[in-house]
Amino acid sequence: MQLYDIVVIGGGPAGLAAAISAKEHYEGKVLILEREKQLGGILNQCIHNGFGKNIFSEDLTGPEFVQKFIDKIKKLNISYKLNTTVLNLSDTKEINVVNSEIGTFKICAKTIIIATGCRERPRGFSNLPGSRCAGIYTVGCAQKFVNIEGYMPGKEIVILGTGDIALTVARRLTIEGANVKAVIESKNVIDAVDKKLCDSLKDFNIPLKMRHKIVDIQGKGRIEGITLVKIDSNNEVINGSEERISCDALLLSVDLYPDNELAKQARIVVNSSTGRIKLNENSQTNIGGIFACGGVVQGYNFHESVVKQSYAIGESASLYANNSEI
Repeated sequence: MQLYDIVVIGGGPAGLAAAISAKEHYEGKVLILEREKQLGGILNQCIHNGFGKNIFSEDLTGPEFVQKFIDKIKKLNISYKLNTTVLNLSDTKEINVVNSEIGTFKICAKTIIIATGCRERPRGFSNLPGSRCAGIYTVGCAQKFVNIEGYMPGKEIVILGTGDIALTVARRLTIEGANVKAVIESKNVIDAVDKKLCDSLKDFNIPLKMRHKIVDIQGKGRIEGITLVKIDSNNEVINGSEERISCDALLLSVDLYPDNELAKQARIVVNSSTGRIKLNENSQTNIGGIFACGGVVQGYNFHESVVKQSYAIGESASLYANNSEI
């Protein structure tokens, strides 16, 4: 069994900020566990700028932003394990993990910070009719394909939904040479928090179809096209509005939900409607010595808000660890 004072589960911006803050306030052994092959989390695939203005007074890309934290992690000699998945977490603060090099092992900690972030919901939550063929991805998956893995999800693309990631991906795919044939939204307003992203659709001549929904998906081995219809203010289909668009990829802008499975294993209380971990007045979960920060607590939020909250959680965790024994 490996013993640590503070273990942070998740190496995204929230986990990195919490680990840095914990180490700055406490000289004990801090460990970060990250299931991917590099630290940084989702921001590694966000190669557009707009990060860090209020924290570093710089306009940075996602990778540049998280590199600032990674450099600090190394400067403080904070330990981290990559390619390491947490299998389960107990309410006694024991963690069973599996690592690609050394297999399974157990970690015991004075204090644990859960920073597992959010995940995209699967296709089933979109209630899409039609074929379940290949070529249907979430926008986050497509973003990872292009920006990290280096290949395109398709050449003739339709995007369903208008969240921030969806509009960013629409622009990115167009720059890479794809033909984004339509961005479809069932409401009369876009979902993106950054409304300026809508201007990028105009700049790249990407059609935006408001008040439309998909009623059929065609294709056997791989998607070949979709049929959409226009809907009125009561969400009723307008007769005669059917339109077919051929495509070889359909990208879904789906809701994000907190990655709370480990918390549930440890019998940590989560909000039944949002799935977010609940914290008490001492910034802890209902189990003493287990804290949480980032998307698993706040849901999808601006990175700077996540970092500030995580710094505070790291400090609280260090105070707890300083007065505890394994």
